[in-house]
Amino acid sequence: MPEHENITADADNHEPMGLSSLTGGTSDAKKVYHSDGAGSGSWTRANPHGSWRYTAIGTGTTFTTPSTYTLMNVVGAGTHLTDFTENSLGRLTYTGTNDAHCHSVCDITLKHSTGSGQDIFFDVYKNGVSISAENAITADSGNYQHIALHWDVVLSTNDYVEVYLKTASGNVIIHEAYMFAMGMPA
Repeated sequence: MPEHENITADADNHEPMGLSSLTGGTSDAKKVYHSDGAGSGSWTRANPHGSWRYTAIGTGTTFTTPSTYTLMNVVGAGTHLTDFTENSLGRLTYTGTNDAHCHSVCDITLKHSTGSGQDIFFDVYKNGVSISAENAITADSGNYQHIALHWDVVLSTNDYVEVYLKTASGNVIIHEAYMFAMGMPA
């Protein structure tokens, strides 16, 4: 492919800047050109995504009477991280260079420590601030309960998302959780 300065065709009909620097490897094959509207742009992943998983069905992680929103900092392991990192404590951080519109999900399996009919509330936080994605479930101590949280959010470089929980009384025991975010350039 000719270098940019050697193209003699119409000025609007040429390769994006930086195309000749791509190596064609597997990481480059997943990139698309993201125009900035000012005559240049950058190469970014077409679908940034990341996830973490936590599993402790037997014992779980107990949150003792979280009467105000408390970080669900279960110790998970990151999986399928492309333009994301995880901190092993329930956080996904976006590391891409351009803003990304992300659809995210967190599936949670839990129990409540006492009685039945206990309300547990969940909310999603971006950079430590609620994005008002509240959900609730009624749980009890005898049965596993499951809730799936869904939200959409635009993330910039180093933005992160986390899940918080609260209940009026008793303890919340998280036995399994899986969070993922999948996006596209915003």
